[in-house]
Amino acid sequence: MRSHSITGVSVCIPAYNEEATIESAVTQIEAVLHKLEYDYEIIVCDDASADDTKAIIQRLSSQNSHLRPIFHEKNMGIRATFEELYAAATKDAVFLLASDLQWPPEVLPILIEHFGEADIVIAARIHKNYGILRSIVSNIFNLIPLMLFGIRTDDAGAVKLVRNSVIRDTRIISRSPFSEAERIIRAVRAGYRLKSIPTVTRQRDAGVSHGVRFKVLVAAAKDVLRVWWDIQILGH
Repeated sequence: MRSHSITGVSVCIPAYNEEATIESAVTQIEAVLHKLEYDYEIIVCDDASADDTKAIIQRLSSQNSHLRPIFHEKNMGIRATFEELYAAATKDAVFLLASDLQWPPEVLPILIEHFGEADIVIAARIHKNYGILRSIVSNIFNLIPLMLFGIRTDDAGAVKLVRNSVIRDTRIISRSPFSEAERIIRAVRAGYRLKSIPTVTRQRDAGVSHGVRFKVLVAAAKDVLRVWWDIQILGH
């Protein structure tokens, strides 16, 4: 399957203490890319993992010319990891893939099918395997862009396929994971097209999610206010 809307794909994989899944994630997404027959690169950023994630990535990169590793000397957090991966991507389509394999790598060709209709295609989760607290937090942060900016970001934290020009052209001021929602808000305001594809995911069976840490929530709340002021008041 090929699409005239893209010529190559940069697969970006953030990793933090994912020794149980990172090799499988790389192997599985490469098998999908081989079938698609696109020019591609796989960029994996290890955010100073405390387990064997770094060693596994080093071994994989020594065996695979398509894999480009990035290693943090100290833990920078998911937002900084995302932004570094995006900045490193060289192909015209950028696919952000979770290393815990909650989203099957086979979702990529499904997103590509819709890439001619949109510049950002989100693999929106049909069911989030969250507890009550995280579900409440997630629902609130999904409502905020619609209430404050009039834009539905759907599942901004999901894996997604993004046109590289969106990344290059979109100014981001968030310092927390709200940056993913901010990018969508600013891109849609600038005329880029957004589409969400309902996607079945699975519960992660390794690693630990840190999405509801109090420090992260406070930083995201501050970013909501900063972005609102920047867009609605300053007109940026």
